[in-house]
Amino acid sequence: MARLGNVKRPSSRRTAGTASNSSEVLLLTAERLYAERGLDGVSLREIAREAEQKNNSALHYHFGSKEALLDAIIRYRMAQVDALRNEYLDGSEAQGRTDLRAIVEALVRPLAHGLVSTRPNNHYNRFLAAAQIHPDIDLAAHASDEAQRGFRRVYAKLERALPLLPPALLRQRYLTSIALITFSLADFERIKARKVRESRRFDMARAIDNLIDMIAGALDATVSPQVKSRLDITNAAPALRSA
Repeated sequence: MARLGNVKRPSSRRTAGTASNSSEVLLLTAERLYAERGLDGVSLREIAREAEQKNNSALHYHFGSKEALLDAIIRYRMAQVDALRNEYLDGSEAQGRTDLRAIVEALVRPLAHGLVSTRPNNHYNRFLAAAQIHPDIDLAAHASDEAQRGFRRVYAKLERALPLLPPALLRQRYLTSIALITFSLADFERIKARKVRESRRFDMARAIDNLIDMIAGALDATVSPQVKSRLDITNAAPALRSA
């Protein structure tokens, strides 16, 4: 799988004119076009042209294939987000915060980092949402073990914060929460881009805080009798098979 070498975390949206090297130009251009048009809506030739690469084979030179390019984008961004997540968790622990909302903030705020910046346009959340629903992409398969460290820390904290929630339900709620966060932030990103074009204001901070409230409430929701009965049936099935 292709990797992006020594590319550093960009402090602002880079374009073909400001990225530090041609591979980063291509990667960021591809991320933007995939976010805007979908993963099957743009060709490698179009990406190279949009990135102002004179050599149409530049993408193949740097990444080898579309699959390797997608892998590079995902790994590049996941490493950034995981670093932010671990920084956030370290800060929360230093402050002695162990409440559920602090844990959920560690899930949401690293992904929302670009949305609250002064950058006029962001593309990663829309790219991530497009990758999430693509039938041929398994995001977990593209993540290195190190890039998952923040997620593992969050999950361990959730287990301690919600000790009465059955493990199977906690995992399901956690994965559903990740999907809700992904698609909500992608929508916020889309709204922000439109509002910027229209010179209109969007209260991004309120939208993100409200999303955090919603996720915390969903994770801590009361287990209904209907779900509990299904859980009892599932737990009883192995015993029946072994009897």
